[in-house]
Amino acid sequence: MKKQNAGLIALSIVFILMGGFSTIYNLSKYVSNRVFMSSAEKTTGYVKWIDHELKTWGHNKKASNKAETYYITVAFDVGGKEYTREIFTGTYYVSQNEKVNVYYNTDKNGEPDKVVTDIDNDKRPYLTWPLILLLGIVLLVLTKKNIISVGRKRKKSNH
Repeated sequence: MKKQNAGLIALSIVFILMGGFSTIYNLSKYVSNRVFMSSAEKTTGYVKWIDHELKTWGHNKKASNKAETYYITVAFDVGGKEYTREIFTGTYYVSQNEKVNVYYNTDKNGEPDKVVTDIDNDKRPYLTWPLILLLGIVLLVLTKKNIISVGRKRKKSNH
């Protein structure tokens, strides 16, 4: 391994680790919700409240310096009592009073214990992390095959 490529290899390993762990985490959470929903009790709730927050940072207020967060409150009824579930997301748009399927388990007192909604289910794993993982793999392969490198090659002089 050439010393000049050590930085690229280290960068590709960081991308592989970050992308890999985050992909596995997001995918396992998605699969866990799907498994839970298949065996949980189901009711219909509604979007009770939507709050939107837009954060900006940095000196330049560019589009890349903004993050949107939606705080969605879903209300649902279990045993004649209303409960709410708050969901935080940056990508999902719903309307107030929109109907939402709610999946839940109850504890020994009949209170909802774990609650998952259709909105949670629509928060699918992002493509960002798998793309970072793929970028790390491609970067590592290209570096190992000496297709890309860091640093300059010196030209031979004919003196």
